[in-house]
Amino acid sequence: MKKSNTLIATILLAGLFVTMSACSNASDDTSSMNLQAEERDNKSENTNDSSPLNDSTTDSSPTEPINDTMKNENILEDNITKIEGRKREFLDKLDQIQKELDALPEKKDSDQGVTGAMKSYYGISYETYDKALNEIYALLKEKLSSETMENLRTKQLKWIEEKEEKAIKAAEEFKGGTFENVAYYISLYESTKEKCYELVHEYMTDPNIKDDSTKHIIIRQ
Repeated sequence: MKKSNTLIATILLAGLFVTMSACSNASDDTSSMNLQAEERDNKSENTNDSSPLNDSTTDSSPTEPINDTMKNENILEDNITKIEGRKREFLDKLDQIQKELDALPEKKDSDQGVTGAMKSYYGISYETYDKALNEIYALLKEKLSSETMENLRTKQLKWIEEKEEKAIKAAEEFKGGTFENVAYYISLYESTKEKCYELVHEYMTDPNIKDDSTKHIIIRQ
């Protein structure tokens, strides 16, 4: 009888153990499922957080408009035909050149017809005004529009040819004589000086002075 009771107790304990084990496994499965569900939720949230910004936050700043002022300034620069406010400055420079040339020691003998002095004086005079002409031309090239400068360049090339032809022709009148070179330099000096004043009057302005482009034209007697 005792053995039968012991066997029954053993069976009951075994059944109880199996039941408890089954409950424990079910609990673990439930926890595992909950963790998987939470993990899916977290992934979903992360996916939403990393999604691209909506259209309202997209950079839709308008293209910067063209600056009309700068555009107009460029147009004006392309149409510059005269340099403003520099005319008086260069006329004074050219006048001062002649004053300095007149103060040269060769000037007195040149005026008296001494051939050597005349050749020296007019040679220096030509070179001095030729340097001034190059300075004026460089300024015009820097400031004037490309179209205006192209027209001026064409005229200058033609003028250089005419200047040389004129000087050679003047020298030929005294060919073989002591005055041949003198006549050549006198012609170059006169042509170059006139061209300096001509460019200043034509391509420079000054509101404070009256335009008189014929004032400095040299008339040979």
